[in-house]
Amino acid sequence: MRIRVGVLAGTLLSLTLAAGTSLAAQGAATTVCKDGTTSATSGRGACSSHGGVDAKATDAAKKAAAKAEKADKSVSKATTSAAKTTEKATDKAAKATDKAVDKSAAQASKADAAAAKTASKAESKVDKAESKADKAAAPKGTKTAANTDPTNATAQCKDGTYSHAAHRQGACSNHGGVAKFLK
Repeated sequence: MRIRVGVLAGTLLSLTLAAGTSLAAQGAATTVCKDGTTSATSGRGACSSHGGVDAKATDAAKKAAAKAEKADKSVSKATTSAAKTTEKATDKAAKATDKAVDKSAAQASKADAAAAKTASKAESKVDKAESKADKAAAPKGTKTAANTDPTNATAQCKDGTYSHAAHRQGACSNHGGVAKFLK
């Protein structure tokens, strides 16, 4: 954005200077007197108190002014063309930068999503592995702290463990059956 503002400011300054130079050339003396002085007016009486109009010098001055004006127009045209070219290049670079940033952000977003998905799968696999390890560590019928605590138990199993099942059906199913119901 700063580049665009700078380019536009430079273009405006160049055009202003070119216009000022062109105006100065136009405002230059159009009539040259025989004593070497110049007059902004032309026609009868322009150099009446200076020995009259020097026609050759006046023609040469007009030709020089025309050349200067033509050169000013050429400079102005070149400046405008250069400004347009610079502006186009700046816009193209800005668009390329925006596109690269957008593409990078999209790739980062995809990478983040893939990493999150991979992490979720890994966590799920770890949970399953821990569950399998817990089951393997405590085979059926093994007494654990949870099933050796008689507090709020609903039944005592035949292997001496306690069941905390909410319903009678299925209580002590992996412990040889129910020895007695407590509730």
